Amino acid sequence: MASRTEKMQDVLRGLRAASPEVVGSALVSIDGFIIASVLPSEIEEELVSGMAAAMLGVGERISSELMASRLEQTYVRSEKGYVILNAVGQEAVLVVLTTRQAKLGLVFIDVRRGSNELEKLI
Repeated sequence: MASRTEKMQDVLRGLRAASPEVVGSALVSIDGFIIASVLPSEIEEELVSGMAAAMLGVGERISSELMASRLEQTYVRSEKGYVILNAVGQEAVLVVLTTRQAKLGLVFIDVRRGSNELEKLI
């Protein structure tokens, strides 16, 4: 029987399989610790988790102060691609890295489905 972490990694691998433009993903606690990840070897888990926690903090403050609601999703676009953060319950965030060619509508659908699956495993 697969462990909970293995099941989480299977969900993360499924994101990559669903879209070739997804280059990596990670599930990060709101405290900034890696729970599970499927990242390219050149990307450090600690860097992803630290940046995700910082971005989540700013995003939550913006959402709370300006929209009077809880953050659900935020993303950053660069010349090389996107970093997407999606809430997974109230305890974690899904971080997805994509290429610039990613079809965001399709990626967002996959991210939402993955987030729902991961929330059941937390």
